Amino acid sequence: MGRIVAIDYGNKRTGLAVTDPGQIIASPLETVLTHELMNDLQAYFEKEEVELLVVGHPRQMDHSESESMKQIRFFVGAFKKRFKKIPV
Repeated sequence: MGRIVAIDYGNKRTGLAVTDPGQIIASPLETVLTHELMNDLQAYFEKEEVELLVVGHPRQMDHSESESMKQIRFFVGAFKKRFKKIPV
């Protein structure tokens, strides 16, 4: 069983959390500069088996999508192209 990595995507910094290998407990991993996110994920994936990536979907108080969803969608598309074996 691989880990699950969760992402709280931000314009400047992105928070990462990860489960244990048994996918029972999630813990904060680190906060990285967003422009370095792909390289940091690559380095992590080389050390650990990752089964799934979960990306936060921020909403406004009225439940409409946050303005940051445009950047998040772009990131998800780029992630899927680069890491084809890890579902999002």
